[in-house]
Amino acid sequence: MTKHDLRLFMLHEFKLGYNASEASANINRAWGEESIRDRTVRRWFGKFRSGDESLKDEEGRGRLGSLENEQLHAVVEQKPRQSVREMSQTLGVSIATVSHHLKIIGKVKKLDK
Repeated sequence: MTKHDLRLFMLHEFKLGYNASEASANINRAWGEESIRDRTVRRWFGKFRSGDESLKDEEGRGRLGSLENEQLHAVVEQKPRQSVREMSQTLGVSIATVSHHLKIIGKVKKLDK
């Protein structure tokens, strides 16, 4: 099942007059528990109430992008003293993503002695 399918189900529930909690319960009952979160349905119902019934993704929502550890390792090796912010801009991902992957590959700042 795709995100578009779930959005279509939400719009259907909205048009039938269900509130977000009822819609969430109905969708999860029909398609399996944890198919959709109540908070997600509330956000989409707010969008529908405002008159926007488009089922497309909103700009800026969701993950910014994936990051391969090899990509990050290459960027670090190329310029070891650059900031996490610079790396995030170079790689096109969030600062949190870079920080997380730096820990995974064992590249953490060590205190100078």
